[in-house]
Amino acid sequence: MSPTDSRPDTEPVVTRKRRQCVFENSRFSVYSDHICAGNPEVKDFLVVAPHGHRADLLTGVAVVAHCAGRILLLRVWRHPAGQYTWEVPRGFIDEGEEPEAAAVRELAEETGLRAAHLISLGCSLPDPGLIRARIALFAAAECVQQGRADGSELGIEGAAWFSVDEIRRMLTDASLEDGVTCVALWRYLQVMQKGS
Repeated sequence: MSPTDSRPDTEPVVTRKRRQCVFENSRFSVYSDHICAGNPEVKDFLVVAPHGHRADLLTGVAVVAHCAGRILLLRVWRHPAGQYTWEVPRGFIDEGEEPEAAAVRELAEETGLRAAHLISLGCSLPDPGLIRARIALFAAAECVQQGRADGSELGIEGAAWFSVDEIRRMLTDASLEDGVTCVALWRYLQVMQKGS
């Protein structure tokens, strides 16, 4: 199996014997699953499942905003981690919304930027051992300031523009820790490199 294959040659033999919803809010359901694969079994395997009914599991978007040779990152307080992180703009796909429309909307809401052109960067699994979701990744090249961020996003404390060299350094020295942000930025840097 090559690293780019998304499925092994044979399907894994993991059976869910029981599922119990242990928590639910407006965006997520949290389940305790009893799963087994022959002899090994786990009676309380945790699964976080965002609401939504898409077969492709797309529930969110992340957008690399690029303008005049600089890339925008948001400074976000992440309550579960108890720290600030640098992240690309991101958010949920609303029911019935296409990922591209969600990317344009989230970028405008969180930054006030308008995406003149979106580039697909594929998808990412945010934490496949825990979260049943896929994030669509995009780049918005040559963004235009259209207005102000709407200010309603809990935890967003600011934004800063970084040069491409600074982004490369941040990826290399591990000052960027958010996985979705790292994947989106790395893929966009590869697109830029191929284009030059």
